[in-house]
Amino acid sequence: MDNKEEASDFQVIRERIKDKPLDRGKLLRRFLLSTAFAVFLAIIAAFVFVAAVKKMYPEISTTLVSIPRDETPESVSGDKSGNSISSEPRLVSSDGLEDKKEETAVPIEALSGNEAEALPPQVINQITERISLTTDDYKELFRNLQRVCQDVERSLVTVTATASDQDWFENTYENTAQASGIVIANNGKELLILVESAEIDDYDTLSVSFVDGTSAQAEVKSSDPDTELEILGVLMSDISDDTMGRIREAKLGNSSLTSIVGTPVMAVGRPFGTAGSHAFGLIISNFQELSLIDRNVRIINTDIYGSTSATGVIANYESEILGVISGKTSSRDTANLLSAYSISDLKALIEKMSNGVSEAYLGIQGSDVTKEAHEEDKVPFGAYVKSVVLDSPAMMADIQSGDVVTKIGTQEILHFTDLTDAVMKSQPGDDTVVTVERFSHGSYTEMTFDVTFDSHD
Repeated sequence: MDNKEEASDFQVIRERIKDKPLDRGKLLRRFLLSTAFAVFLAIIAAFVFVAAVKKMYPEISTTLVSIPRDETPESVSGDKSGNSISSEPRLVSSDGLEDKKEETAVPIEALSGNEAEALPPQVINQITERISLTTDDYKELFRNLQRVCQDVERSLVTVTATASDQDWFENTYENTAQASGIVIANNGKELLILVESAEIDDYDTLSVSFVDGTSAQAEVKSSDPDTELEILGVLMSDISDDTMGRIREAKLGNSSLTSIVGTPVMAVGRPFGTAGSHAFGLIISNFQELSLIDRNVRIINTDIYGSTSATGVIANYESEILGVISGKTSSRDTANLLSAYSISDLKALIEKMSNGVSEAYLGIQGSDVTKEAHEEDKVPFGAYVKSVVLDSPAMMADIQSGDVVTKIGTQEILHFTDLTDAVMKSQPGDDTVVTVERFSHGSYTEMTFDVTFDSHD
């Protein structure tokens, strides 16, 4: 009993431990600090990763391709091969022969009248007396021509298109087609190849074989539906340094001069449908034009017999390419005589295609206004509209056949080539004002149309 009373006199001390009050501000500061530290580590890791990737795979930048335009005929005096002729006075030695090294030689202009009249027969006699060709001379001549062909071939490749198909028994087989391509430029990332697409139209894969026999995969970078030309790209990383040392970018000549008619040329590439073939002949004309949309391209005709499926180039003896062989340029009655696009008329197009720039599209086919039409029928000078493509920007703007385009934007149009230049300088989606002269009620009246260029697909 006493024990119970004694126990009741003592109270058990009970403590309750309370949680520390939550400091939200301190918690937020810790969170922000942790987040900032994590972001800092991520940035460091990203820099380290980028540096490692750059070290393993150096960055490859591309450069724009620039193709120089031809000098105007007024600024170039040329011989039959299109080479410029020096304006220095010709020196004639005392024996009547041309000689620029002899100190005794005098300018032909300094000779007296009698001496000048006597000079041509002396020169002709000396030439006919001294030249005597043998079979060995002919052999050496053709050996030299062969060396020029080999020089041009360094700028050519064979493009092979491969497509898979199945026969009646569902057995898979491969079809291949080949065409000769031209090494246009190296943009730092890819080697760019110009090729006619008609011969390699349907394919699953494309490959390019170089002059040393090595091959690499290629892909289409851009194409032009009117000329049926394409630019292919081959990665530089797929081409060895030894191969790069053997190939060469093509030298594009000037094919716009009328003086190239009669020039000795050679067909190189696949003029007979097989790689490595070549033939020799002359340019017989370069005045015929192929009328395309927003562009006219002159045709170089030769007397060289070849295959109707020929591809390759027409080159002069200075290894300059004057034309791109195309089946689209041949006529029906001379299908086996090789003809080509004039390279001068393609330079702006090739440059734009090489840089992957979309072509603007107006939709006009036409020609120059001739001097006779201007004088007799009072037709204004400009780009004469022969036809307008259906649903084209020109048709949507109400430009009609028979109109004469005299201005695009602020650029004056005197020839159809001026129209081509104006379109080539534009981009799809650009707005412009096209000024035309339209025949109405017995005279021509100026009219303007708002035009938005489309894409030339």
